[in-house]
This record gives sequence, structure tokens and C-alpha cells, in this order.
Amino acid sequence: MNFQLMVDGEVFSEVSEQILKKAVASIYDDVGSFIVLEPQTPLERSIYLQAALTDNNYMVETRLVSGEEFSHYRYTTNDVNEVTDFFVAYFRDSKIPDFKRWHDATGEF
Repeated sequence: MNFQLMVDGEVFSEVSEQILKKAVASIYDDVGSFIVLEPQTPLERSIYLQAALTDNNYMVETRLVSGEEFSHYRYTTNDVNEVTDFFVAYFRDSKIPDFKRWHDATGEF
């Protein structure tokens, strides 16, 4: 599976587990600091996984699409290792997160 990675607005043509780990670790508490990992084709309907840091909490989001309909999920944590694990699983294993503890934020869009 091919992926595109955007870090703070810069697109990386090459993605690896090491690059992802560095990207997550590089997020800082600023509106312009974020990462977005997009698969070439949706993973189980997920079209991206993204993260940003606000007030020492990481906000991780993904969007699932089905035709014209979509669902948007958000997870908040202060654990950078947990965020890294989400991104590595998404990239390496083509696995979306388990949404049991995620907030369905679809109504905000």
C-alpha cells in the first residue's frame, strides 16, 4: 500500500516506520503543527489518519467514507507512544484504530 505523509504542510514522497515515528515526535503545540497520513486507497473506508497537539493533548482523527456519506472519529490522549502506535499500525499493518474509545465527531462537520 502506498501512502502520502504531510508534516506541517510539507509532503513527503517517501514514508517509512522511522519517518512516521519522527513525524509524530516532532508535533508541537501550535495550530500549524500537524501530520496527516493518507493511503492511496481507503483502509477499511478510512481516507486519512491525522494528529495535532493542543494544550499537551494529542488529537488524533480519521474519516471513514461510504459514497457521499462519512463518519469522523476523534481520540484525545497525552501519550505520544499511543499516537505513534496508531500511525505505525495504520501504515505497516493497514489497520485502522478500534473506535470503542474514540469520539464520533461527525456532527461537528
